[in-house]
Amino acid sequence: MKTLYRGAVAALLVLAAGQPAWAADYPSRPIRMVAPFAPGGGSDVVARLVAEKMGPILGQTVVVENRPGASGIIGADLVAKADPDGYTILMANSALTSNPALYKKLPYDTERDLTPVIDLASSPTLLAAHPSAPFDTLPQLVEYAKKHPNTVSVGTPGAGQMSHLAAEMVSQASDTELMMIHYKGTANSLNDLVGGTIMMSFGTVPGFINFIKGGKLKPIAVASRERLAALPSVPTVAETYPGFEMNVWFGAFVPAGTPAPIIEKLHQAIAQVLTDPAIRARFADEGLEPGGMSRDKFDALFHADLARWHTFINERDIHLDN
Repeated sequence: MKTLYRGAVAALLVLAAGQPAWAADYPSRPIRMVAPFAPGGGSDVVARLVAEKMGPILGQTVVVENRPGASGIIGADLVAKADPDGYTILMANSALTSNPALYKKLPYDTERDLTPVIDLASSPTLLAAHPSAPFDTLPQLVEYAKKHPNTVSVGTPGAGQMSHLAAEMVSQASDTELMMIHYKGTANSLNDLVGGTIMMSFGTVPGFINFIKGGKLKPIAVASRERLAALPSVPTVAETYPGFEMNVWFGAFVPAGTPAPIIEKLHQAIAQVLTDPAIRARFADEGLEPGGMSRDKFDALFHADLARWHTFINERDIHLDN
């Protein structure tokens, strides 16, 4: 009877804490971090840097699994439908908030099926061109584009991705017609950019910086409020078009219904990773700003971006399905 009584009391204490009994032992097996883009891109870089440091903090291996395709939709769908037990994490970027406006039918409901955990990092989009492009600055680019409408080729890793939306924003701000060329993945777009098949492309700083340092690409402008420490000589887009800003954030999400104590444990583990001097130095080298917002602030950013992209995408009529 005493054993039964003690067991009942323990069960009541667990319920009172608002978590399943197994949540107290979390994590007890490896965790899967789904990166919904191809290896080598900004999302993949951030995921692998953070996952490596999370493991020792949580006492379990964090394995990065690339599930590219459809502007991150395939990977997001996998996580949205996973068991809400904390063992499947989505390492998404800002495309998660633009997809609901771009696609009338998604296999998941972004707000209902996914819960924000924490922002990991952010990077302004960077406009880079092949060295042979007939312009070196944004004003020169705009002048050339106005004289030669629809001849300035802009490569993107896919229609509707952040690089595409950044190019649309420049097109709108400068009142120019740019020739958008959509590829299937970052690698294909980048290969043609470096090879000179296309003139220019928007991307994250981590994706371009090594090619810029190696002289294979020339930076045109960065869409941050201020110039980057990693590329101090590169002007901001806002120096030509005041107020222009286009940052890509990288954030962790879990399936809706994941117990709050588990979400908090993941938040704290990632926040601890982001204070690591080695991670901060590596992020700086990659042109990334470390994250670490409170859950409330990241949730507010998430919902603000959903509204922002809904308005912009409808204004530009950039819908990708019927």
